[in-house]
Amino acid sequence: MKRFVVPLMAVAVVVILVLAGCAGPAPTTPTTPTTPTTPTTPTTPTTPTTPTTPGEKLTAADIPELADLVARGQVDGDLEWNPWEGFFVKPDGSPYKIAYTCSTLEVEPMAQAVKMLEDWFPRVGLGEKGENWTTFGAGFNLDYQIGFFEDMAASMNPDWFMCHSVSAELEIPVVEKMVYELGIPVFTLDCGIDTAAVTSFIAHKFEGPGGTDILGEWLVDELERRGYGPDNPCTVAELWGMREMATAQLRSVGFHKVIDRVPWITVIQTADTNWAEEQTATITADTVMAHPEIVALFHHGCGGAGMVPGLESIGLLKPLEDPEHIIIASNDAEIAMWDSIIDGVADTCSSHGGVEPTDVCLQVAMTNVILGQPVESFYQCPFLMIDKSNIDTIQIGGVPPYPGLPRGRWDVWVPCNPEEAYGFPQPSLEMRMTYQGY
Repeated sequence: MKRFVVPLMAVAVVVILVLAGCAGPAPTTPTTPTTPTTPTTPTTPTTPTTPTTPGEKLTAADIPELADLVARGQVDGDLEWNPWEGFFVKPDGSPYKIAYTCSTLEVEPMAQAVKMLEDWFPRVGLGEKGENWTTFGAGFNLDYQIGFFEDMAASMNPDWFMCHSVSAELEIPVVEKMVYELGIPVFTLDCGIDTAAVTSFIAHKFEGPGGTDILGEWLVDELERRGYGPDNPCTVAELWGMREMATAQLRSVGFHKVIDRVPWITVIQTADTNWAEEQTATITADTVMAHPEIVALFHHGCGGAGMVPGLESIGLLKPLEDPEHIIIASNDAEIAMWDSIIDGVADTCSSHGGVEPTDVCLQVAMTNVILGQPVESFYQCPFLMIDKSNIDTIQIGGVPPYPGLPRGRWDVWVPCNPEEAYGFPQPSLEMRMTYQGY
């Protein structure tokens, strides 16, 4: 039977439940709180400097900042630079309005997704943030996110909401109100809301198949390559995100579907990192110092890059082929993790992030609301493992992988064509004319 060792550290308890693929038991629904004052949201980045001649159809190959990525095959050079220019216009000439909220801007994947949208919406003609579109990070505060729905419904009356939720269960009442009472459709991504009122949910299926089980398989293969097995057992540390969040629970489930079949691996489960790099670094150092037998680290993702400075702080960050190298594997594709893989000190990360689900969620909403076409209730994002063998060429679901771009430079973002990975084409002006007659 597999042994589990839990270090005597204080486990942070965060009373929120978040869905990622499915939800846990629904708690009692509280009375909807009054609308709080919303925190300050990030400023809108400047619009791109690349000149665009009216009527000119630029592609990714025409953008100088993307030249290296296009040359490597990492970005499809034929993708249009601005495929939705003029798309968000109703028959009466008024613009469509969009409201986007995520659980927090304090983790890199969602912060980058918001930067992406805040660059893109002005580019397609929706103007500056505030009138026709807005984004909001709730700071893991349930009341703030519920208040955002209520505020936007009253002040903006958006044509649709996009939501990366704080709670899968506790936001059911407000979402059902938006949909059933006010007629505003809701699309969710990465962390969903457990109600049929949601039109579509776009996410990874962390619990597998095709989720963190893939990362578990990678780790078993790597451990065997390094000489571990029945006659040479080993110990792996599992660094938790937040135990009270369903998304963390499902990431653990997918991982253990593979690891639990291997009797020669012992798993040490750490305290919660709260998805933060700084806490990850501290917990990494403390855990490895307390358990020097650890040979590999698996992080639930978001903040996993903190494993690198954590090992460095105790003098145990070694190159990949060093006999004393501790394997570093994380369930996220944050920029810092990619840098560590390129530098040869971290082993692998997955393609999980905030950018692709947000990109695809936007296009699903456009297809459904603007084109009037039916869409699926769930779209599963491809889950890929990234290491030094493929980091220069891998392309995530058609989206130029954001860790390969300079931090925050979303003026070089090109939307994906979801045809191959998701089974529906990128919306276009031609489709709008065909389906809607304008």
